Amino acid sequence: MNAPATWRIWIDRRPPPAVAVPDDIRLTDDLADADGAVVGADQPWDSDACRRLPRLKVVARAGIGYDNVEVAECAAAGVAACNAPDAPTVSTAEHALALLLAVSKRIKVSERRLGTGLGDYRASHRALELHGRSLGLLGCGRIGNRVGRYATALGMRALVHDPHLDASEVAAVGEPVDLDDLWRRSDVLSLHAPATGATRHIVDARAIAAMPSGVIIVNCARGSLVDHDALLAGLESGHIAGAGLDVTEPEPLPVGHPLLGRDDVIVTPHVASSTTAGMVRLLDQALGQAAEWLRGGTPEHLLDPAAADPAVDRRRAS
Repeated sequence: MNAPATWRIWIDRRPPPAVAVPDDIRLTDDLADADGAVVGADQPWDSDACRRLPRLKVVARAGIGYDNVEVAECAAAGVAACNAPDAPTVSTAEHALALLLAVSKRIKVSERRLGTGLGDYRASHRALELHGRSLGLLGCGRIGNRVGRYATALGMRALVHDPHLDASEVAAVGEPVDLDDLWRRSDVLSLHAPATGATRHIVDARAIAAMPSGVIIVNCARGSLVDHDALLAGLESGHIAGAGLDVTEPEPLPVGHPLLGRDDVIVTPHVASSTTAGMVRLLDQALGQAAEWLRGGTPEHLLDPAAADPAVDRRRAS
């Protein structure tokens, strides 16, 4: 069967005008009519979704994490899955740094005090000077690596725990440490690990108790890495000086959640990668991955390499 001149791809958000749509791709608003889908982190993509969408051949995550995409279930249904791991690096790393600076310098509470006219602003202000402090990185992939380099530029010492990297890769960013050492020595902890069974609530009450008093925790990875009950307890006791969270569990947090409205916590709604340039990169790269599959090629970031085996019966574009 000859391939159609144009493949139809559905995107779960309105793309910015700067997104480059390939000549052989037409964007569609009708998911049921789509050959490919470019998706965010919210909606689950599993065997049920594949059964409801018999035309679908490929799902492309516009980002790094793909815990909402059941790769094996999609593969079993003949749907390839890929992601765009390079696209959100710069924007997400910058956001992590912004949260780190805003929390450590107590920007939120200073603005509130000034706005209400309460207190002696200077006498009661207690910010953290970051120079000479230790930044612990749980995970040192694309984003963690960049955050580590930002921190080094600020005069911080980077401590790195990433069991998936060899010692030379870690040493290029900072000092390799084991997990217990990471907890014990980090003045600031920045999380950059994927959501897995092993990392769920890895920052729990035991880990927090091992951290120095006055620690700051920043999470721009996945909300499930942090036990929010333990985080709240640490904040209430004063053991944790503050937290900057772009991801939470659940997501978004419901109105009235105890983490919202605190002076020592800044929560943003999973927008770290959502800069103007970042959104264009995300969609450009995800579209490119999906288009490569539909043309019969093998995307660079195919999540199930077996899908490229021509002996496997898939909904392969041909």
